[in-house]
Amino acid sequence: MKYINFNNAEELIFQNEEIKYLLPSYYWNYFEQWKMGKMMPMLKQVGKAAVLDFLNHIKDEDVEKLEEYFGERIVVEKLNYSAVFNVKIPLSETSICQKLCGFENFNYFNTWRDEEYLYIVFWR
Repeated sequence: MKYINFNNAEELIFQNEEIKYLLPSYYWNYFEQWKMGKMMPMLKQVGKAAVLDFLNHIKDEDVEKLEEYFGERIVVEKLNYSAVFNVKIPLSETSICQKLCGFENFNYFNTWRDEEYLYIVFWR
């Protein structure tokens, strides 16, 4: 099993031209932004943001293409860098606590409910 995350995505994905053409064309702008960040030091943050955006937007069917290419199971570790996260949970659900345990690094929250749902807004 191979993990692809922010630390190794450049080496495994972005530096490999074969993978660029293996993936659909709507990912190519991430590759171009990353390349610009490498060529121009003033755009280094644009390149880093392209890697983060790629990891957060890659679809499961495209991960399957990467699995075929590498010949092993791929796990993409996504990074949630949002400042706000909204949750809508049905009150009939029995595992509300398990869903809420998955939210880390969101120190502030607000809750409200109606007859059917519990709404929670988390922010940093």
